[in-house]
Amino acid sequence: MSPDELFRALTLESLSTSSLRAEIPTGSDPRAASECHAHVEFQLTPSAVEGSQPPQFALHIRLGCIGTPLRAGQRTQRLFEIEIKSMAIYRQGAAPVSLAEFGSYHTAFARQLFPALVSRAQDLLDRLGLNAVRLPLDLPQDVSQPAEVATGVLN
Repeated sequence: MSPDELFRALTLESLSTSSLRAEIPTGSDPRAASECHAHVEFQLTPSAVEGSQPPQFALHIRLGCIGTPLRAGQRTQRLFEIEIKSMAIYRQGAAPVSLAEFGSYHTAFARQLFPALVSRAQDLLDRLGLNAVRLPLDLPQDVSQPAEVATGVLN
């Protein structure tokens, strides 16, 4: 089964958020920084939903974002941190899918899930008063790009 076939064989049944965390570290004033770098990490971990008929699959999702000053000498200083943990449940259609196939090609769902989670992260930034920070709305075309070039990291 190819990634495209897997994407067509499963339907997103639910997307729920289990944890939201947004903070500005003590002593940091991100609004004082004229520009910042926002490093976004996007991680997907596949699993099966036990006892479901027909079989369902889950993706445990973690989106993390750390803001650092754009100036090279201050890159270790954290301006803000965001972490969102969610779970997506997929149900099977007519074509049977094994856990091994889902595990091998689960990243095919990244483009479906990333915009939903990054919009929640953007809302958290706005609530922190960081309206000038804009996160990418899509993953890079080539997710194998090095982290320095990519706007997100896909694991």
